[in-house]
Amino acid sequence: MSETCVNNACSKDACKVKFFYFLMALAGLVLILFPVGIANVIFGYIMGDSPCTLCWGQRQAMIFIGVMAFFIVRYGLKGKYLAMLLIMTAFGFYQSFAQFGMHAHRDLDQGFSLQVFGIHTYFWAEVVFFAVVFLLGVFFFFAPKLSAFDKEMNGESVRKWCKFSFSAVLISTIIVASNVVQAFISTGIPPYTGQGDPVRFSLNPKFIIWSTDGWNGKFNGFSVLGKRDVKAPDYAFAPNEAKLGITFSNDSNNAPVAIDEALNVSKEQKIDFAKPLNTLALINNEFVASSKFEVFFFDKDFKLTSDFEIDPYFSATIDPIVGIIPYMQDKYMLIGSNKSLLRFGKNENADESLQWADFVRGYDKFEGQGKGLGRGRLDTVRAKFHHIQSLASDGKYFYTASVPNNKDKKSFVISKFSLSDRVLSGEFTPQMLDNKLKENRSLGELYVTALAYQDGLLYALSKNYNTILVIEPKDEVVIRTLSFPANITNARSLFFDEDKKLNILSYQNGENLLFTLSK
Repeated sequence: MSETCVNNACSKDACKVKFFYFLMALAGLVLILFPVGIANVIFGYIMGDSPCTLCWGQRQAMIFIGVMAFFIVRYGLKGKYLAMLLIMTAFGFYQSFAQFGMHAHRDLDQGFSLQVFGIHTYFWAEVVFFAVVFLLGVFFFFAPKLSAFDKEMNGESVRKWCKFSFSAVLISTIIVASNVVQAFISTGIPPYTGQGDPVRFSLNPKFIIWSTDGWNGKFNGFSVLGKRDVKAPDYAFAPNEAKLGITFSNDSNNAPVAIDEALNVSKEQKIDFAKPLNTLALINNEFVASSKFEVFFFDKDFKLTSDFEIDPYFSATIDPIVGIIPYMQDKYMLIGSNKSLLRFGKNENADESLQWADFVRGYDKFEGQGKGLGRGRLDTVRAKFHHIQSLASDGKYFYTASVPNNKDKKSFVISKFSLSDRVLSGEFTPQMLDNKLKENRSLGELYVTALAYQDGLLYALSKNYNTILVIEPKDEVVIRTLSFPANITNARSLFFDEDKKLNILSYQNGENLLFTLSK
């Protein structure tokens, strides 16, 4: 190698370094000039758009990223600047994800704030932060050796501004200063935090709102899951009243509703089965039961005839099974407490290689894949942050009932879905006739572990307070309230037999007990 070649190589690296810094200055300018500048000047001053708290956070993250780019241009490529740039990008991603998550479920064209090319600004923030990471990767992919950056500094602590980089910093400074002015006018200074639903931007003091509402509840029971920090329900196989903050009572006299009629036990039967049953239904003249992720089929004498275990994590994750109903002519549908479901059927000649996806055990005798079968998820509105413990069907629709949890012990929601497409058809909190709801009490105090449909009425079984609500689903009212004996301590399932007698399954003292009730 000649000296000329070495010098040419060094010259090439020096050009790459200067071009790298040019790209970094350009990226900082573009980031602050366009997303931040347009949002500030055009959306803010001209169109009157005022950022919410999360919007300000995203805008600030973009400014910090741009400033870090200029720090690199001025002081050279240093690990701490690059690290801070990535950290601020991560903060921006978090804030934009948080805001997008609040609105992602909404219908077409619903959302928050302005749209640009049909996309709301908070999703454009996702695009910007993604572009930062992507372009940073591209810059470094084509960057020269790190030693070339040290050589370019030539022992100096700062690099000299060129006309372009100085202009980029100057323009960006003006835009940042303008944002500071807008933030002061619309948001105020600490402890003011801005508005979750900001009004239009205005220079008129009469319409300027400085708010501290953003601090409300911030330090009460903090959880990174927020509203979704809901503890698991109470199952037969896994009691959980302590974490739910619920103390179950078997005294119907303390129920939140006045009782119309008390039922008595006419027959008690022990089901000789080792596992705690969480559900029990009578379908097509056989008993269908479940425990956690297993389903069991029994004959009339409760002798096991077939069973399977689902893979709860395949495709749509299914939490422990809380209900099974007939589906189509000879199929079934099970549901988990998280409102994910599986439509399945029996087949002694099942294709094992196909059905293996749904079942850990029983894939040679049951089908979860095929026409009319498969998994799915139910979408609710009023019950979105509640688990369910029940499932019932009238042949056209099926119903679920929410249960209280550690976050909400007042809400009680019946959700109604079409069997044909499993889409939400309605939700309601049933009304009480004749003012039978006691003063300062709520139906949300009940813990409905089973639903049954009979003669046009829904029967909602609550293990708490040993109460049954008889609901007219068409009118959405409770027409009658029943109680059952206190010696049924852990009611899990409710069904009607061929004689239309009401039966309750209870797992207590380590045994599955079946109680037949009468007036």
